[in-house]
Order: sequence, then structure tokens, then C-alpha cells
Amino acid sequence: MSEHRIYEKKHDINATNTKDFYNERAKMIAELDNPYVTVLLGDQNPDCAAQWNKFEKEYILPQLKVDKDSAVLDIGCGIGRWAESVIPLAGYYFGADFSEEMVKTARNRCSYGGNCTFYNASFNEIAEKDESFFQRKFNRVIIGGVCMYINDKDLEKCFKGFVKHLDEHCIMYLTETVAVETRLTLDRFPSEALKTDYDVIYRTPDEYNEYYKILTEAGFKIVKQDFLPHLNDDKQYSETDRWYSVFER
Repeated sequence: MSEHRIYEKKHDINATNTKDFYNERAKMIAELDNPYVTVLLGDQNPDCAAQWNKFEKEYILPQLKVDKDSAVLDIGCGIGRWAESVIPLAGYYFGADFSEEMVKTARNRCSYGGNCTFYNASFNEIAEKDESFFQRKFNRVIIGGVCMYINDKDLEKCFKGFVKHLDEHCIMYLTETVAVETRLTLDRFPSEALKTDYDVIYRTPDEYNEYYKILTEAGFKIVKQDFLPHLNDDKQYSETDRWYSVFER
């Protein structure tokens, strides 16, 4: 254990550091072997990012049942990884990301027509928007790799606030990298793989399910919870894994 690795106890990270990190990631997209590495990380093994993306598009996307009646809210849209597959299927797509550089990249990659919007905003900012801001309710939601960068005191507000933007009938896909056994926070952790300092909170699935009670109390049911295929066996990643949930009401 070091000052950069905090186990079990709750410890706040600096959101500005994370935003700066992803702004720089977006700028380096042309240098990467696989563009999905920009948001899925794993720079030293880009095949993992490609396989994760393939699994989600082939297995998760059909569960979202996106069609021309779907209004999709993608929080943490990044470079438009989901947008590139969802926009051609959906009636409307709204992608939000707190990294302005990620949003610029997504617009360049995925602006196919008038049925999509990319907007620079955090989960917190989306949750705080008045209902009239979107002029619609969303019936499909994707939140991927977002909550692990949000401190506990703010995460509850995010879930409580954004529910008002959801349609009576709605399907959601949520996925995060989680701690396999014990909560782990990296605070300005010097990552050799990423070649920079890294800030993140790896909560356990049980901790996330406590937050997800906000959703179940709002009428959502858990359709599926599981781990994504474990693709990286490097020792340094043995404490974490990718976990997902599908909700519907």
C-alpha cells in the first residue's frame, strides 16, 4: 500500500485531474493503434479494447432494443464509441461528456445528421438540468466508465437528479470497472501503462447496488448483472474487473 493506493476507506479524487487526463487522451487518438483505447484504456494491449467493444456491440446493444422510437441518452459518450452504432438505429441520440476534447472528437467522428447532439457536460451537470432543457424524455440510457470518476457525495446526487429525464418505459445499460474484493482508490497514481498520473475510485458491485436502489425505488428492475469477459490477465489488473447492469421499467 502507498499514499497513491487507498484501500477500503472513502477518499475523494480530484475531478479536474480526470478531465485533464481525458482531454489529453482525445488529442492523442491519431497516435493509437485502436481508437477505442482512448476511452477503454489498456494502451499496452489494444486488442482488449477491441474485444470489449465487440462484446458490448454484439451482446449488450441488442438488449437495449434501440429503434426509431428510441431517444438515447449516452452519459460519458467519449469519442462516440456507442454513438457510431446507436445513431443509425435511433430516432434521437444525445451524447454528453465532461471532456470538451472528447466531445469535439465525437462530433467529428459521428455527426451523421440531425438526429444527434453532442454536449460538453458531466453526469452531475446533466442531472442538474431542468426537465425542459432536453424537451423530451429518454427511453434508452448508456452510462459507461463514468461513476468511477465521481466522488461518493456527488454520485448519489447524480442518480437522484437524472431520473427525472427518463421516460416511463426505459432500458438502461450501466457499466464500470469495479474492485473484485476491496474498494480501491487511486489518487494521482503514477501509471506506467498510461504514462501519467491516474485518479479513479474502484467501488465493489455491492457499493454500486446501494446507489442503484435509487433506480429500483423509481420503478426500475434489474434485468441482468454480470462481469464482462475478463480479457486482461496482467497481474496489475487482478484487483479490478469490468461489471455491468441492465435495468428496465
